[in-house]
Amino acid sequence: MVAPRIIQPSPQHAARACGDALIVVPPPSPSDTNPPLGPAILATAAARSGFGVDVLDLNILLLKRFGSQPAGLGRTLGDHGKDRSGVAAAARWLFAHTGLDGTPPLHLPDTAHPVAGMHYPLAAVTAAVATAASEPEPWRGWLEEHLRAGCDRPPTVVGVSLMGPSQVFLGLVTLRVVKEIWPETTTVLGGSHVTLLREQLRDDRRLRDAADVVLTGHCEDEFVAILARLSARGIRRPLLPPFPQTDAPFEYLPTFSERQLAHYDRRSLTLPIQFTRGCSYGRCTFCTYPVVEPQVTALGRDAARTAIDTLVRTHGVRRFSLKDSLFTAPMLRALAEALLREPTVAVRWSATTKASRALFPLVPLLAEAGLATVEIGVETIHPAGQRLFDKRADPVMLQELILALAEQGITVVTNLIFGSPGEREQDAQAQLAWFLQLQAAAPVGRVDCSLNMLELVRGAPMVADPPPGVELYGVAPWAFSYAWNAPAWRRDFAAGLERVERARARGPASPPADAAA
Repeated sequence: MVAPRIIQPSPQHAARACGDALIVVPPPSPSDTNPPLGPAILATAAARSGFGVDVLDLNILLLKRFGSQPAGLGRTLGDHGKDRSGVAAAARWLFAHTGLDGTPPLHLPDTAHPVAGMHYPLAAVTAAVATAASEPEPWRGWLEEHLRAGCDRPPTVVGVSLMGPSQVFLGLVTLRVVKEIWPETTTVLGGSHVTLLREQLRDDRRLRDAADVVLTGHCEDEFVAILARLSARGIRRPLLPPFPQTDAPFEYLPTFSERQLAHYDRRSLTLPIQFTRGCSYGRCTFCTYPVVEPQVTALGRDAARTAIDTLVRTHGVRRFSLKDSLFTAPMLRALAEALLREPTVAVRWSATTKASRALFPLVPLLAEAGLATVEIGVETIHPAGQRLFDKRADPVMLQELILALAEQGITVVTNLIFGSPGEREQDAQAQLAWFLQLQAAAPVGRVDCSLNMLELVRGAPMVADPPPGVELYGVAPWAFSYAWNAPAWRRDFAAGLERVERARARGPASPPADAAA
């Protein structure tokens, strides 16, 4: 069946006045409820020094064409509350229109999608990007239309934010189109995926393609410095380093334009916000946070409450997704108490935490303060896997905590990882059975899931020091994860996990054997 064309000529609209910079968010990004946070923080930092930043959210523009279910009906708030089928359909369409389908992948992990993970030789990626940037459809015309509609003159800077490998293709195409229509504009490449590949981008300029500048880490002030240099205007406040020290302040308040938010369904719109950086645990051997956010910052409780109040007043939105890597039990208590102190309007929010017994007495307080969804990184219930990941927790405690939260009306997203080195298929089946039984024991729809096959990724301790028996076969230039000698049963089991995730929040699930059959 031929995929439907979605890039149609739109009515001509007069371009509006453009700011000093335009930040482009290429699809696919995995949510239709949360606008991107990074560009909104850049916009605030720039505005405080007198520069204007606009955001071109191409991700939501594409996702809107594939929405398949009414918004606002799910109980999960934040990234996991998305229209999963619509987001997946948009990604499939994009991947099918990159021109890479017939290209042999390079170092393809056993359960990976070759285009989503950008598992291709650099020459193949560069050729596909060049073709897409030169042909009118499906991408060149669409990109040029939205770029010109957003700006009545060439902006000083156009930045592209890459948070993962799936955005690389269209991000690079965007940079090429920008250089063709606005040759004097400075192009900037940034985002967490760029941060992870900082050494490769430094050593091989071909990766940068049409990017004039690469910014890594939390680069708000570096970005403002570029704007000041190019416009010959001064900076109104001292600059901070891109990786602040523990006690260094950073910007809590993101800036969203109503033009951008108008593309989101107000019933499900959730504003992202971040109050700390880094991970206070920072030991998980599969994780890249110590590379992407190496410094840990403290929570400013009053500033957090002020930021939320400001966003409520400005946009009328009362749903917030905390993007902190790890919101600890003391931090959860502090924020909950701040929100309950002289409350003005009730808000609902989500956060990610690590399971601990310190959370049990906080559950009623958190529910009262509006915690709607909490994501808990269980990872694995097996002792061998917990030792491998350096993240230990009693499965009985985990179960009791998840049920306690769910029974208070808080939806729990349970993160689990399968297919680690040395794990047997029966171990993975036992862990899946544990989750399904837990989900069935909770109030209907209150235990959600994020079920993942282990990836060995750039910058993770498990890659720097592989476990015994693990052989790393390599990683493609723009890819996130390595090919390795993974257990042979993983591919079929991964397909079963996808079926379980699609059936989330529908009450009692199928028996474990059926789920992964």
